[in-house]
Amino acid sequence: MIRLFTVSILMFLINLTASAPKENQLPTENIQSSNQEVLQVLKNFRSAIINNNRDRASELLTDDARILESGSLETKEEYLSHHFAADGKFLKAMERKVVSQKISNTNNSAWISTVSHMEGTYNEHSIKIDSAELVVFIKKNGNWKISAIHWSSRSKNS
Repeated sequence: MIRLFTVSILMFLINLTASAPKENQLPTENIQSSNQEVLQVLKNFRSAIINNNRDRASELLTDDARILESGSLETKEEYLSHHFAADGKFLKAMERKVVSQKISNTNNSAWISTVSHMEGTYNEHSIKIDSAELVVFIKKNGNWKISAIHWSSRSKNS
């Protein structure tokens, strides 16, 4: 009888442990909502770039954000004062098709990896590129902000 009781308690504890959320992992019902929130922040950031809205882009980035692009690393201030406007003109000229996208998140951090194909005419040149993007988010004071971005691309022009 004691053995049966011990086995029952053990099975209960195993079941309880297996069904408990892992540390730093959102409960299932919150994942979709949180994924939509970070995706919206990314869409808002992209829109801010295209519309040359530096203030809005700045609001969506953490103060210590890092942007990696073309083999270099820029701070938030460097990016907004250097490549921001040119990136907007470029993105405006491109038609973008998302090939794949994955969103992952925990309680206070998230990341979106996106592969896309872009085509258009920029500076009188026909351009076809495949692009990879990794955006890292952190949640501060209940709001998602972009902490890091890494962009890379490969020309598909022949």
